[in-house]
Amino acid sequence: MNMLPLPKHFDENEWCVIILIILGTFLLKLPKRIPTSITFLILLLSIFIPKMLDQIIASIRPYDLYRITDTEKYELFDLLLDLVYMPFGYVCIYLYECLHPRNIQIALYILGWTFFAVGFDFLLLKMHVFNYHGWKLVYSFSTYILAITVLVSFYEILLYWYKKKKPILPSENRIS
Repeated sequence: MNMLPLPKHFDENEWCVIILIILGTFLLKLPKRIPTSITFLILLLSIFIPKMLDQIIASIRPYDLYRITDTEKYELFDLLLDLVYMPFGYVCIYLYECLHPRNIQIALYILGWTFFAVGFDFLLLKMHVFNYHGWKLVYSFSTYILAITVLVSFYEILLYWYKKKKPILPSENRIS
């Protein structure tokens, strides 16, 4: 059976990923505000968007602008890093649901999360989770503004259909 390789050196980037997964697990235990079926889809999208962008920007030649963790090869901690994005997307939508931004507030909300995400990228860069060679932190701004806009838009579409139709899972109660 082919397993993903372990890192050659267990250092700060692996510890960073482990700590972020533990912290993220606690964030996913926030009081329920979003229907289970929508939460599930948001969590999947929170993995899919960064994974797709990382594959395009970091892995496909001629771009190949940064490395994730230590090596060019996909390893266990590259996979575990995907789990870090789930709570990020969930908390983004959770707070969006709590605050109910409207009109220009939505744009400001997305902008605020974009700055937070770029700051988070900076932390991951300092912890050597990301290793840039051609990518600059300022490029992350446009990437995150796109990703967060897609996430919030997806949530709004899901919520619209959830309220309009029967619940996605039979056991769920409708949002009033």
